[in-house]
Amino acid sequence: MSLMLPPGDYRVEFWTNALSYVNLAGAVHALVQALLLWCVPRGRRAANRIMAAFLVVLAIGMSHGVALLAGVYERWPPLVLLMGTLPLLYGPLFFFYVRAMARQEARWQAADAFHLAPFILGLAAYAVSWRSGGPAADWRVVDSIARAPWQAVVAMATLQTVVYVRWIRRLLRQHSDAVKSSYSHIDKVTLGWLRWRLATFGLIWTAGIVMMAVVAFEPRAVGLATQLVFVLVALNTFATGYRSMVQPVFFGLADAARPAPRYERSSLTPENAALCQARLLELMERDKPFLDPEITLPALAQALDVQPAHLSRVINELLGRNFFEFVNRYRVETAKRRLSAPGAAGEKLITVALECGFNSLSTFNRVFKDIAGRTPSDYRRNPASQPDSPDPVG
Repeated sequence: MSLMLPPGDYRVEFWTNALSYVNLAGAVHALVQALLLWCVPRGRRAANRIMAAFLVVLAIGMSHGVALLAGVYERWPPLVLLMGTLPLLYGPLFFFYVRAMARQEARWQAADAFHLAPFILGLAAYAVSWRSGGPAADWRVVDSIARAPWQAVVAMATLQTVVYVRWIRRLLRQHSDAVKSSYSHIDKVTLGWLRWRLATFGLIWTAGIVMMAVVAFEPRAVGLATQLVFVLVALNTFATGYRSMVQPVFFGLADAARPAPRYERSSLTPENAALCQARLLELMERDKPFLDPEITLPALAQALDVQPAHLSRVINELLGRNFFEFVNRYRVETAKRRLSAPGAAGEKLITVALECGFNSLSTFNRVFKDIAGRTPSDYRRNPASQPDSPDPVG
């Protein structure tokens, strides 16, 4: 079932034109933000410059409505090929951006060129329509493309969205695992905010396709939906770009996440691993390095005079946890002793959190509940109502 628009419904034309000018203003903003991302030496430079390229492409696309009103395509018809195919660059550029954010090194490979294949196919679809001057003489695929090349682009862009969402989610999951293998606090390092931006982009694109399908892809309605989607995608992209500027740069993630080379694994014999484990547990009990909110895997490895890769393997394989879980279990156990001690009712939770190695009350509440099964407040009211969490070292 579809909704057909009345031929004389000028409201659609009015809102399409209005949104076209809104998008033109957004295009100017996108270019300014792209310049900032390219020049400001904060965050991950490679990722920021990819986002700058994304914003430039987005700005060109956002000018489509005003270009249509101004008759630009009548004067320069080949521009239709570029403008109609630009949406097929959004997915690859956002993927490259997330990859640069999630990895310590952004290395371009020859295989990355294949991400441009849909864009090239989109150019070909519009070229067929432009060169043929309209529908072809028969009913074959070429005829369908010549009639409505934008439908082929929408189909490819939809498929792209599904594929890139899966790939980006996998990248973010790998980054999360890498962060937890090196850091005991992940609030400043995590890219969880990108998951929200990705989910928002997926919802916007899905809503746009649904709107087009409801009106049976009627050209005027498609034009209105396109302008609305541009506005929403732009707002989501602007938010991503500004957040990218303040994302701290952390090092050591690649080494912690990458499997150790074979010679490194072979150098850590079972005897050496057992010795490293014993020294690690002794250090944790004696010096309590977990009370340092900035403790990292490399810093702890340096205190033990072992290679970070070896320490990571001991924690993962012998103790059955990642670095984040290992350190925070010690912190939670220390906090539980503080909360169950006489006179603990009058102690502020933020004081307990900071003195046990947590860097904020929100992190303390979240990690404590994940490990102990209850919030710190619940535990302080009745410590004996639930068994203690497992021993911090397994």
